[in-house]
Amino acid sequence: MPSFLPPLTRMALVLYCLVPLIAGTVAAPAQTIGEINKANGFHEMLMGIGPGFTAAVKSAPGTPPQKVQDALAAAMEGAFDPEKMEAAIEARMADKLSARDLSELASFYASPLGRRVTALEIQASSPQGREAKKIGGAKILDELPSRDPARLALYRKMMDDISAVDTGEAVGLNIGYAMLSEMLGAAGKPLPDDQVMALLRKQTEGLRRDIANDAMESAAYIYRDMSMADLKLYEAFLASPAGSRYYDQMQVALGAVMTDEARSFGHRFFVALGYRKA
Repeated sequence: MPSFLPPLTRMALVLYCLVPLIAGTVAAPAQTIGEINKANGFHEMLMGIGPGFTAAVKSAPGTPPQKVQDALAAAMEGAFDPEKMEAAIEARMADKLSARDLSELASFYASPLGRRVTALEIQASSPQGREAKKIGGAKILDELPSRDPARLALYRKMMDDISAVDTGEAVGLNIGYAMLSEMLGAAGKPLPDDQVMALLRKQTEGLRRDIANDAMESAAYIYRDMSMADLKLYEAFLASPAGSRYYDQMQVALGAVMTDEARSFGHRFFVALGYRKA
């Protein structure tokens, strides 16, 4: 188990790629939270969480024993269901944004710039796109300090606008805590909250740095062909009152729902391993 827990808690890296840089489809007029989330590709992002979670675990160093692989497959049945998560997130976001906020969000996602941004993000969200983003993003990011420091600074500002690193770290720790405490309890080795968190922080050492680096690599790759003028307009949207409130509320709701899902997954995983009865 010790070799298996770190990749579970480090799934925040997977979540980060999916949450702040939402992949979308062509935007349509939207005036409700549900319609806004569909216009910017939030639903498609949710659909990728389950497969991303499984891929993150399977890509960890070393091959898990067959028993662990079988338990993972069993626990993933019904876990991170996008329809269920979407309904729960929308319920948590209900009445959090004003009619004016929703109108401004709808206008942006239906605009030529909004459509272009979501098209670029969905293009980078496929399995092939994610691999290319990791390789190409790192190369582009390495060159930016000398080639285009202004663009680099703008990418950092965009990540700051949506509190990407702070949110990614918080969500990752909350998910890790929920899963780890459930597993320890199921194994008959419950620990006080402070000890669980201390263990979690030790296992996720460097998580914040990794999230920040992954954020910048993603931005460098996804927006590489956008003009500075369009990037500044996009950054202005992210920093606007409506954009800020939307991302704040969306990330809080997503974090809470993902934590619940992680706790449920941890329970099913240990049931499948035979540690406890369902």
